[in-house]
Amino acid sequence: CIRGIFCPAESEGAMGLLKIGTPLHWEDSLEHCNYVRLHGIHQFIATYRRLRHLENDRLFYGDEIEYSLLKLDERQKTVKLSLRGPEVMESLRQSEQVIHAFRGCTWHQEYGSWMLEGTPDLPYGGYTMSLASVEQNMRLRRGRLLSALLADEVAPTLVSFPLMGVGDFV
Repeated sequence: CIRGIFCPAESEGAMGLLKIGTPLHWEDSLEHCNYVRLHGIHQFIATYRRLRHLENDRLFYGDEIEYSLLKLDERQKTVKLSLRGPEVMESLRQSEQVIHAFRGCTWHQEYGSWMLEGTPDLPYGGYTMSLASVEQNMRLRRGRLLSALLADEVAPTLVSFPLMGVGDFV
């Protein structure tokens, strides 16, 4: 394992497992770059060889939305990162177990503790009806996430937080 982050699978060419861990500093990660590149190529080739014979296979697909958790202070007129990602994720996961909906959601940790990722619990199929389900599920995820936030929190889908690294941003 690379500091608990990337653990290669046992068999050659199998996918690795991304685990919750501590990110490496850039300088510490450099020694692993060639390993990651090489094994990415091996995984791609192994997957291609395993699946190249498939024809007319049904297409399954999904989506993922990455949310940033932000804390608003109306009195001070500030926006800061809310580091409640793991807590909100656990709350959402527990709710999903209770709901047992036909089309549910799954929740994953993202890069930082102020981020969260939501995906549909099942892949969409290759049918026209599935296309209508995509937006419905995105709305469902947004609604469930908003219900798990505190009154002073919001969850926009930002690529990055514009104030990160500027003054008191947490």
